[in-house]
Amino acid sequence: METSHVAAESRLLEEALGERPGAVVLEAGCGRTTRLGGYRGHIARLVGIDLDAEAGRENEALDEFVTADLCGPLPFADGTFDLVYANFVVEHLVAPAEAFREWRRVLRPGGSLILLTSNVANPAVWLAVRAPRRLRVAAKRRGAGAAEHDVIPPVHRANTPARLDALLSAAGFVCERVECVATLHRYAERWPRGRRLAVSFEGRLPEARRATIVARYRAR
Repeated sequence: METSHVAAESRLLEEALGERPGAVVLEAGCGRTTRLGGYRGHIARLVGIDLDAEAGRENEALDEFVTADLCGPLPFADGTFDLVYANFVVEHLVAPAEAFREWRRVLRPGGSLILLTSNVANPAVWLAVRAPRRLRVAAKRRGAGAAEHDVIPPVHRANTPARLDALLSAAGFVCERVECVATLHRYAERWPRGRRLAVSFEGRLPEARRATIVARYRAR
């Protein structure tokens, strides 16, 4: 059972970027930091887009930052990018179908979409998204090290494997690989017994109900 969403993501990124040396990449919802900094040897140009202009301007790994709403028209020509990367952004999209159509439009045919997102098919995630904000902030601060101002209220309108696949297929994407990764233990890092219990709990679930979706789709 995979328990590292970073390792799963790394496999998909290395595959996609290995197919397209010197890629032009769009990070959707880039925020203040990016894990793509470790792949700059494969990326000729890295463009970030986010509605939070202050956060985007702090992201030193980017070659260019654009302030825009991911659910609206994006300021790029058709087929501009070889890869779109979205790291825990899908749960915040109020209009995911519209966003996915724009991501497909700005990708060249055959380009890749790599995304990570929470999976509300997981019972613990389902409960967590209904918890008061103060509890979500506390959990993310302790487990994932997130600052309070970076804990954005989620809407989860595309956040099961089946729902995500249906929306992306309708937008013009073909599924290359989907992995559901056991990640609940991240929120019990300072409690070894709790960490073991979380891993054991997810190990008893079907893969499609584990906490984090890591996926690669190809633009038709």
